[in-house]
Amino acid sequence: MTQTANVDTLRLTDHELLALLAMNPTPAAERSRELFRLAGVNHQDVLEQAGITTLLVRGLAEVAGEDIVPVDKGAIVAAVVSTADEWLEMALVTPTSDHVLFIAGSEQGAVLLNLSRYGVHEIQPVDSRSGMLSLGVAIAKQYLVDGPDGLPAAAMIKHHRAGGEPLVANLKAGEDGSWTLAEGDGDNPPTRPVPATEALASFEAALTFA
Repeated sequence: MTQTANVDTLRLTDHELLALLAMNPTPAAERSRELFRLAGVNHQDVLEQAGITTLLVRGLAEVAGEDIVPVDKGAIVAAVVSTADEWLEMALVTPTSDHVLFIAGSEQGAVLLNLSRYGVHEIQPVDSRSGMLSLGVAIAKQYLVDGPDGLPAAAMIKHHRAGGEPLVANLKAGEDGSWTLAEGDGDNPPTRPVPATEALASFEAALTFA
């Protein structure tokens, strides 16, 4: 069981997430900041200080000597995002909704970030024992096969590791029962039809590092 397995969903603002990432400024924390769309924001130092203040008020950080350190749920989130070595960036689209999700994973566990354009994000623990990519494909399946929103639906996953370029694939399920898989980044990646019975397996294979 991962360290995050029993932690409830936590709501964090942009500035609180920035503050947690700044408390342990590792290369993994910087990569997480970039992937979470938080790099290069204006007045970042001011936002980080505001985040520290609200984390202290909420009991997610505390004063330790001359330092401010994350505690409780804040400590678990900070531990994962500052040591992550694998990330999934996901876009899920149905006729009635669209979601942007991120999963960060490390030896400390894994967390799922449901990104909101309003700057208040939901972070929850996820069980990554089956592997980060398998988890991402299972989430995509909920929208492509099992979801209540109907078809057409599409799932894009960008699989990042600490070094090198990410792998990208986009799987679409049509109203007529057709499935198409696009592999690669860019405006016009190569696209091919795939049998429904093989679609999810092909999707996962396209996102698997050699």
